[in-house]
Amino acid sequence: MGMVGNFGSKIIFETSDRKILTFSGMTQKISGKYAKHSVIGQKDRPEFSGPGNRSVSFKIMLDVTLGIRPREIMERIEEAVENGEAEYLVIGGRPVSRNKFYISSVSEAFDVVMSHGEIARATVNVSMEEYQ
Repeated sequence: MGMVGNFGSKIIFETSDRKILTFSGMTQKISGKYAKHSVIGQKDRPEFSGPGNRSVSFKIMLDVTLGIRPREIMERIEEAVENGEAEYLVIGGRPVSRNKFYISSVSEAFDVVMSHGEIARATVNVSMEEYQ
């Protein structure tokens, strides 16, 4: 089994011959905080006041043919959002930040729905922000 990463124990990104749960299109935003001071007759002068919170977003494809139960994973993610859970986001064995992240929002697309409403494939877009 090849572990790609994890968000605490809620989401384990992994690849094996029985199961593939990975993400794609991950983007990370890192910023600084600046206070702006007005100076008469001149442009504002910025003053660095510290690091801003990092934000991360990525897409997860949940497909039953890849050994995943889409609804089960979606429910775990929804629970983390609605309970305000904060966990370390680890990719490739390294934390993305020294701080934990929380899932600020998630959008879900039910790509393939089978009889009785069983989800066969779904796409989940996850947005996270650093929690301090």
